[in-house]
Amino acid sequence: MGTVPDIFTPRPIALARDHGDQFSADFLAYLPDNLHVYRAFIGEALKVARKGFQHYSARTIVEVLRHNSALQEADGPWKLNNNNTPYLARLFALDYPMHAGLFEFREAKAARRMEAANDPAMSRHVTPSHATSQRGHGRV
Repeated sequence: MGTVPDIFTPRPIALARDHGDQFSADFLAYLPDNLHVYRAFIGEALKVARKGFQHYSARTIVEVLRHNSALQEADGPWKLNNNNTPYLARLFALDYPMHAGLFEFREAKAARRMEAANDPAMSRHVTPSHATSQRGHGRV
Protein backbone atom coordinates (compact mmCIF):
# COMPACT_ATOMS: atom_id res chain seq x y z
CA MET A 1 0.00 0.00 0.00
CA GLY A 2 0.99 3.62 0.04
CA THR A 3 1.03 4.27 -3.67
CA VAL A 4 -0.47 7.47 -5.01
CA PRO A 5 -3.83 6.72 -6.65
CA ASP A 6 -3.91 7.14 -10.40
CA ILE A 7 -7.30 8.47 -11.48
CA PHE A 8 -6.94 6.65 -14.80
CA THR A 9 -6.28 3.22 -13.30
CA PRO A 10 -9.47 1.21 -12.73
CA ARG A 11 -10.11 0.54 -9.04
CA PRO A 12 -9.70 -3.28 -9.25
CA ILE A 13 -6.28 -2.92 -10.87
CA ALA A 14 -5.18 -0.37 -8.28
CA LEU A 15 -6.43 -2.60 -5.44
CA ALA A 16 -4.62 -5.63 -6.82
CA ARG A 17 -1.39 -3.67 -7.24
CA ASP A 18 -1.66 -2.16 -3.74
CA HIS A 19 -2.08 -5.68 -2.31
CA GLY A 20 0.32 -7.35 -4.71
CA ASP A 21 1.57 -9.76 -2.06
CA GLN A 22 -1.84 -11.49 -2.22
CA PHE A 23 -1.76 -12.07 -6.00
CA SER A 24 0.42 -13.94 -8.44
CA ALA A 25 2.38 -12.02 -11.06
CA ASP A 26 0.39 -13.91 -13.70
CA PHE A 27 -2.89 -12.66 -12.26
CA LEU A 28 -1.63 -9.08 -12.05
CA ALA A 29 -0.68 -9.31 -15.74
CA TYR A 30 -4.03 -10.97 -16.64
CA LEU A 31 -6.32 -8.50 -14.87
CA PRO A 32 -5.99 -5.34 -17.02
CA ASP A 33 -7.10 -7.14 -20.20
CA ASN A 34 -9.80 -9.13 -18.42
CA LEU A 35 -11.69 -6.66 -16.27
CA HIS A 36 -14.87 -7.91 -17.97
CA VAL A 37 -14.27 -11.29 -16.30
CA TYR A 38 -13.78 -9.68 -12.89
CA ARG A 39 -16.91 -7.53 -13.37
CA ALA A 40 -18.93 -10.64 -14.24
CA PHE A 41 -17.47 -12.37 -11.16
CA ILE A 42 -18.61 -9.41 -9.04
CA GLY A 43 -22.13 -9.65 -10.48
CA GLU A 44 -22.46 -13.34 -9.65
CA ALA A 45 -20.87 -12.97 -6.20
CA LEU A 46 -23.25 -10.13 -5.31
CA LYS A 47 -26.24 -12.22 -6.47
CA VAL A 48 -25.10 -14.99 -4.14
CA ALA A 49 -24.62 -12.55 -1.24
CA ARG A 50 -28.04 -10.95 -1.83
CA LYS A 51 -29.59 -14.43 -1.72
CA GLY A 52 -28.34 -14.67 1.85
CA PHE A 53 -25.41 -17.07 1.44
CA GLN A 54 -22.77 -16.53 4.12
CA HIS A 55 -20.21 -18.75 2.36
CA TYR A 56 -19.92 -19.80 -1.27
CA SER A 57 -17.51 -21.33 -3.75
CA ALA A 58 -15.54 -19.01 -6.04
CA ARG A 59 -14.95 -22.03 -8.31
CA THR A 60 -18.70 -22.45 -8.75
CA ILE A 61 -18.97 -18.82 -9.82
CA VAL A 62 -16.16 -19.27 -12.35
CA GLU A 63 -17.90 -22.36 -13.75
CA VAL A 64 -21.12 -20.33 -14.13
CA LEU A 65 -19.15 -17.63 -15.96
CA ARG A 66 -17.57 -20.28 -18.18
CA HIS A 67 -21.00 -21.71 -18.99
CA ASN A 68 -22.61 -18.32 -19.64
CA SER A 69 -19.78 -17.11 -21.85
CA ALA A 70 -19.93 -20.32 -23.90
CA LEU A 71 -23.61 -19.67 -24.60
CA GLN A 72 -23.50 -15.90 -25.09
CA GLU A 73 -20.16 -14.87 -26.58
CA ALA A 74 -19.94 -14.77 -30.38
CA ASP A 75 -16.16 -15.25 -30.20
CA GLY A 76 -16.48 -18.35 -28.04
CA PRO A 77 -16.15 -18.87 -24.30
CA TRP A 78 -13.87 -16.75 -22.17
CA LYS A 79 -10.48 -18.10 -21.31
CA LEU A 80 -10.85 -18.69 -17.59
CA ASN A 81 -7.76 -20.20 -16.03
CA ASN A 82 -8.58 -22.04 -12.80
CA ASN A 83 -5.39 -20.61 -11.28
CA ASN A 84 -7.02 -17.16 -11.30
CA THR A 85 -10.11 -18.22 -9.36
CA PRO A 86 -8.71 -17.64 -5.85
CA TYR A 87 -7.32 -14.29 -6.96
CA LEU A 88 -10.69 -13.17 -8.32
CA ALA A 89 -12.18 -14.04 -4.92
CA ARG A 90 -9.40 -12.22 -3.02
CA LEU A 91 -9.87 -9.13 -5.17
CA PHE A 92 -13.62 -9.26 -4.57
CA ALA A 93 -13.01 -9.42 -0.80
CA LEU A 94 -10.80 -6.33 -1.01
CA ASP A 95 -13.23 -4.51 -3.29
CA TYR A 96 -16.32 -5.43 -1.26
CA PRO A 97 -15.17 -5.72 2.37
CA MET A 98 -18.76 -6.08 3.57
CA HIS A 99 -18.75 -9.49 1.80
CA ALA A 100 -15.16 -10.43 2.64
CA GLY A 101 -16.31 -13.59 4.44
CA LEU A 102 -18.16 -14.98 1.43
CA PHE A 103 -15.13 -16.97 0.29
CA GLU A 104 -12.74 -19.06 2.35
CA PHE A 105 -9.07 -18.39 1.67
CA ARG A 106 -5.96 -20.44 2.02
CA GLU A 107 -2.51 -18.90 1.99
CA ALA A 108 -1.77 -17.72 -1.53
CA LYS A 109 0.92 -19.77 -3.27
CA ALA A 110 2.32 -16.54 -4.70
CA ALA A 111 2.70 -15.17 -1.18
CA ARG A 112 4.51 -18.34 -0.04
CA ARG A 113 6.89 -18.18 -3.02
CA MET A 114 7.60 -14.50 -2.36
CA GLU A 115 8.21 -15.19 1.33
CA ALA A 116 10.56 -18.07 0.51
CA ALA A 117 12.49 -15.93 -1.97
CA ASN A 118 13.00 -13.24 0.67
CA ASP A 119 13.89 -15.59 3.55
CA PRO A 120 17.14 -17.54 3.16
CA ALA A 121 16.11 -19.88 5.98
CA MET A 122 13.08 -21.02 3.99
CA SER A 123 15.10 -21.78 0.88
CA ARG A 124 17.34 -24.39 2.58
CA HIS A 125 16.70 -28.01 1.74
CA VAL A 126 14.28 -29.57 4.19
CA THR A 127 14.10 -33.36 4.41
CA PRO A 128 10.53 -34.59 3.83
CA SER A 129 8.89 -36.25 6.82
CA HIS A 130 8.42 -39.46 4.84
CA ALA A 131 12.17 -39.84 4.14
CA THR A 132 13.94 -42.73 5.80
CA SER A 133 17.18 -42.72 7.74
CA GLN A 134 20.50 -43.82 6.21
CA ARG A 135 19.92 -47.43 7.27
CA GLY A 136 16.64 -47.46 5.35
CA HIS A 137 14.21 -47.69 8.26
CA GLY A 138 12.57 -45.34 10.61
CA ARG A 139 11.67 -41.69 10.14
CA VAL A 140 14.06 -38.79 10.37
